[in-house]
Amino acid sequence: MLVVRIKRRFIMIDATNDRKYGYAGLIPLAVGFAGALFAVSGSVQVFLDYSLLVLIFLTGSCWGALRTKKKKAEDWQLGFTIAIFLWGWFASYLPQNIAVLMLLVGFWMLRFLESDKVFGKVYTDEYKDMRAKLTWVVSALHVLVFVLSNYTDQLK
Repeated sequence: MLVVRIKRRFIMIDATNDRKYGYAGLIPLAVGFAGALFAVSGSVQVFLDYSLLVLIFLTGSCWGALRTKKKKAEDWQLGFTIAIFLWGWFASYLPQNIAVLMLLVGFWMLRFLESDKVFGKVYTDEYKDMRAKLTWVVSALHVLVFVLSNYTDQLK
């Protein structure tokens, strides 16, 4: 467990829970991918729905971090969090093969937002590393689902 001193108070950051919940969050995506691989009806939609939920959750977390760690969050950052949310939500109304790519782009938009220095003050190095790894795994799963949905007859 890491101890971080902030404004004369101690806040406990439980890196074990970050890892546990972060990697456990991949399970529904992996199940959706596996279902798509074996042509289980509705699997791609489950994958897309869960992907959207994660994207929205993480975007909301960024909004909160920006609001609490900056006296005045920059307009572009707050606007960008809303844009990411709307991007993902709009994707949910499009065909699955397009939606999966849009959600993939949404996760990288989120990574761009999190590259701002304010998140260096909010996230531990361990958490940033974990988020980077998770983004790569999530990206790979999105690409694989895209390939399955476009280049196989299983999902038609």
